[in-house]
Amino acid sequence: MRRPFSIVTLTLTAIIFVACGGGSSKEQRQNAEQAMENAQRARNYNQLLVLADSFERNGCLSPAKAYYWRGYASDRMRKLRMAEFYWKTSLQTAANSDDPEEVATYAHSATRLANLLAVRGEYENALKAAIPAAERLEALKCDTTSDYMNLLIYIGCCQMGIGNADRETSARFDQAYQKHLSNIEQNRNDESYKDAIAGLINIAYACITTENYNQALKWTDRFGKLIGEYEQRQGINSTYTDKQLARYCIYKAIAHEHLGQHEEANKIYESFLQTEFSKTPEGRINANEYLMAANRWDEAAFNYRSLDAMFAGEDAYTIDNIRDYALKKYQTNLKAGRLDSALAVSRQICDSLEYAFNQAKRLDAEEQNVIINKVEQLTEQQAASARQKQLALFALLGLLFLCFVGYAVYRGHKSRKLHAAHNELKADYSELEARTADKERATTEKRTALEAQQALLPAPLPNRNDIAVHASLFSGQALSSDFYDYLIRDEQLFFCIGTAQGDTIQSSVQMTMAWAQFRAAAAITNAPAQIIEAINSSLAATNGTTPAVDLFVGVLNFTTDLLDYSLAGTFSPLLLHNDTVNLLPVEPTSPAGSSADATFPTLQAELTPDTMLLFYTNGAANITNADGKIYGEKRLRGAALQAMKLNSQPAPFLNILNKVQDEFIKGTPQATDRTILVIHRN
Repeated sequence: MRRPFSIVTLTLTAIIFVACGGGSSKEQRQNAEQAMENAQRARNYNQLLVLADSFERNGCLSPAKAYYWRGYASDRMRKLRMAEFYWKTSLQTAANSDDPEEVATYAHSATRLANLLAVRGEYENALKAAIPAAERLEALKCDTTSDYMNLLIYIGCCQMGIGNADRETSARFDQAYQKHLSNIEQNRNDESYKDAIAGLINIAYACITTENYNQALKWTDRFGKLIGEYEQRQGINSTYTDKQLARYCIYKAIAHEHLGQHEEANKIYESFLQTEFSKTPEGRINANEYLMAANRWDEAAFNYRSLDAMFAGEDAYTIDNIRDYALKKYQTNLKAGRLDSALAVSRQICDSLEYAFNQAKRLDAEEQNVIINKVEQLTEQQAASARQKQLALFALLGLLFLCFVGYAVYRGHKSRKLHAAHNELKADYSELEARTADKERATTEKRTALEAQQALLPAPLPNRNDIAVHASLFSGQALSSDFYDYLIRDEQLFFCIGTAQGDTIQSSVQMTMAWAQFRAAAAITNAPAQIIEAINSSLAATNGTTPAVDLFVGVLNFTTDLLDYSLAGTFSPLLLHNDTVNLLPVEPTSPAGSSADATFPTLQAELTPDTMLLFYTNGAANITNADGKIYGEKRLRGAALQAMKLNSQPAPFLNILNKVQDEFIKGTPQATDRTILVIHRN
């Protein structure tokens, strides 16, 4: 639906580029801002960033406005550090300008920055941004704008957040409220009403979160009165009014409940249930703030079933969402006595944490690179500005030779100033590097579980002319469960490959125990079936349950070229020789082809020279691409045969096979591990 709109926007952008090429008039700047607003309404935030860069280069947008729009786009894409950096840069750029448009941009950036920091709970930093901005707008007589009113509200909310609320805080709220009423009286339009309603929502919510429930009732009453007035207007958006009325009911019910007025709170909550918003996933989740305050845990737990629907189409597994929603869902189910649901939620949280941390790390790295590039650009702009001034001084020197001494002093002064700015920039960059290093260390600590799997991997075998073993293991998003091992004893190669079923902590424990027991059993017996029996017995004795580990264990005799092997689970090993690929039998074909065992028969195969054995786990065969297509064992066998033709040496062969699989998935995250073990008999 957005593509035609985007085409029109890009066409308009191209026209504006040409127009701005010879200088920017007022009309051209207005056209540029219109193109920015069109991209904003289309929610095309990547395009918004491109337009901001292009229009700034062509002079159709001032640097302050360009940085404001970059901050807006970054905020919408949840790149909050970049948004903070851009808005701070916009404030610095417009700080000394008296131009009305630049002052308006300054006010927009200050409001956005204060809100961003307040939402993150950085109240003191938010106050450092909001208070000077409000004072500057007052000095410039720009204290009737919605930005100024919002700054007053953010200042009050932040003071409440750090526990410094006083009469001055209440006075700021009242001042902002009166100014909103005056704005409504003067304009009588939707924007003035919605600005005022948004401001009262922030005040009421701040009072609730800081447990000032009497004040919360006062502001929710004003909130409700304003919604009532707005409903009397012609042509209003009924969905918007229904949602705001629902918020009013929830806020008021919460305040009454905490003040011990339970019947009144329940009555107001019943009014909330009459709204259409209460039937939406977002409405049910919002209702839980009251239900949890009223200890109505069973209803709250039922509402949390709508959590996935509320995040439909969005990235639900962020650290913020896990903290703000998933943990509350777990606690609610626990207090409601829904232990199975609580356990399921806890597993979902555990499964989501690694993805959330990786996402946060990726975003941090992206933001870090962009910020560094922008800082370098600012430095280059400062250097270019200094060079222009130097050129102007050289021109003046040609006309006024007698001013040479003054020019030299001026140039030295500018050089020292630039050097000081450069040193300050280096210090800021060093601080940024230190903060990034701290975050990297924290992420590394959270990935200890993955490193445990890597610690189990065996060391490469010593170089031999008769045998070569190579393997690869790529961990999936679930808890690591694949493993492999090999060792040489008495001119025999002992090897195993396996997968612990499931994706829980217990699976990782079974993986580790199976690996350890393989090492122990291989030291005392040459029979693969006995090794598997020893592993399963150890797991059953420790866990008290049936072992859930798929295993393949083999013993290759270098003297006889006989391979004895046994398996527990589903495996399809491949035997490659010349231009053929065959499945290694996994079931006895005749009494003579195996040694009987009650549970795990030991099979035997004779290897010819220059034979390749290929073992793989289910995760290697069942990789999926972005379209959800499964790779499959048939395609894996074909890829193995092709790789054998290209290079029959085990290391290059394995590299080719992995590259083919990587081309198939093209970076699509995989749920499970994929492991391949290659044994080449020279």
